[in-house]
Amino acid sequence: MHLEKITELVNQAQKFGFSHKKFLNWMSSISKEFLLTQTLEYWLLTYMSETATDSTDSWNEDYSPDAWLVECFSLKTANFIVTRVSEEYLKAQTPKYWIDWAIYQFTNQASKEFISFIENASENKVHVFKNIPIIVKSISDTSDKGNELNLLLETDLNQFNNNKSTWYYHTTDLISAESIFTDGISLVAGQKKQDFGGRTSSFYLNDEFKWAIDFRLQKFISSPSAIIIYDIPETLLKGKEYEHLDLNNGNKRWKDVVHKSHNYCACEADEYGSVYGPQTTNYVRMIKNKYETPICPITFFKSMA
Repeated sequence: MHLEKITELVNQAQKFGFSHKKFLNWMSSISKEFLLTQTLEYWLLTYMSETATDSTDSWNEDYSPDAWLVECFSLKTANFIVTRVSEEYLKAQTPKYWIDWAIYQFTNQASKEFISFIENASENKVHVFKNIPIIVKSISDTSDKGNELNLLLETDLNQFNNNKSTWYYHTTDLISAESIFTDGISLVAGQKKQDFGGRTSSFYLNDEFKWAIDFRLQKFISSPSAIIIYDIPETLLKGKEYEHLDLNNGNKRWKDVVHKSHNYCACEADEYGSVYGPQTTNYVRMIKNKYETPICPITFFKSMA
């Protein structure tokens, strides 16, 4: 059993792009018993962190992005990363961000149930998956993507808007989309300059659909993606123009959400399917101690405007 497990780990590491010989030599120092206790994702991330160069937080202008990724992480090729995102967005993140992202994509996938739902759903019609209304749309490279999606948004989905709320948008992959539908938004503070994090460690909800589409076109060139629409009630919005979610003075409310979580890293959404609290950096303590006060990296969620 041990030998089969090791063989499978090494084969998967080679399939990802790591050297078969180097990965096998690295694993030889780890006890066989411990190898069985962790996932493939864990071992790929651990191997990467222990063997990568010291320059994984920046790009080298003397190298092309794919060549620099190969250099940093001793990969056979990095085409499976650089061909899936726009060059602009690729350079906006660090090499380490992309190898972490690639390992996550390689070792995780949406459930067969969700994939089957997407593949069998009729296009341009509202379908329901676990009480979530979803429109499936194939976007060709030559189509006017923004206008097509906007038209769908203005017609089919308007039946769900009660005119007492504002729509916000979040673009993600199918794996994360299903996770959000099932477990809610992660409480863990995001890393700066990643996705919509900008200069803060936040979870971003766009207030304009065009920005959600633009992000989809940059990061998900050759892979399926989802734009999640949050129907935020006005009672949770702040400002005359409803500029952002009102998350101030809500520690008690947010603490209740944390303690109702499915796990340490996920939170529940309310009956509107919206997020109504800041992320917290001390979520583990909050789970263990109901009197713990949330420590938040920011005071509110900013929109992209």
